[in-house]
Amino acid sequence: MRRVHDGVPAALADEPDAVHRLRTSVRRLRNVLAAFKRYLDRDAAAELRSRLKELGDVLGKARDLEVRAQQAAAAADAAGLDDATRSALVDPLRTAHLHAHAEAVRWVRSERSRDLDRLLAEWAARPRLGDRAGQPAKKAARRAVRRQAARTLEAAPRLADPEAAHELRKAARRLRHTCDAVTREPVRLLGRKAKDLGEVGHRIQSVLGDHRDALLLAEHVRDHARLRTDDSRAYDDDVDRCQGRALSALATLPAALGDLQRQARL
Repeated sequence: MRRVHDGVPAALADEPDAVHRLRTSVRRLRNVLAAFKRYLDRDAAAELRSRLKELGDVLGKARDLEVRAQQAAAAADAAGLDDATRSALVDPLRTAHLHAHAEAVRWVRSERSRDLDRLLAEWAARPRLGDRAGQPAKKAARRAVRRQAARTLEAAPRLADPEAAHELRKAARRLRHTCDAVTREPVRLLGRKAKDLGEVGHRIQSVLGDHRDALLLAEHVRDHARLRTDDSRAYDDDVDRCQGRALSALATLPAALGDLQRQARL
């Protein structure tokens, strides 16, 4: 909770990677609350997760556009585009990022943000626990990790559906955050096996993130090329390169899922 609060000033200033760090802290807290919800006051945890989601959503728009602009610039350089063609491809993304960051700043300065600050302070002072909170901590941690590993594996067979890849990525991210929460100081309840599971979750999340980023960038380049009346072929190499990156990332997914299946029992 402190990381969320302390990360706001740098994110507002749009310092390098600050929005990414704050977004990660928000997601981490949301995922831990979800993974251990059976031990928490259900309504209170749902309220906090809802407010965190609002912040995460506005940060996510800004961060995604920031990354896409950086990747578009790198792809344009790799393809050897001239300055005018490069600017035409990259500048709209940079402008959209600035607008998205301004929207995030407005949210952080809003009454909704003040409500979130209040909730974070209340939870830090007195966590809202449920009836099951009296169970042994190590037992609860092990069950939470097992549930998240099973949830991730359940999402894997549906990858033919584009939305399923997104759901698998979210499940893998929650697995990672759950494992981190119980294997790192100051709460080191579980050991190497849980840490390994978290690392596999991180691998799956990263693979699918790289795949998604490459596909979205390819889509942006294609859409931009369609608007060009002079020579859209200048962007063909960019599209091919993005699609190749997407396929290369996805090719490593089966091995990561196999490792998860082997390690899923603690």
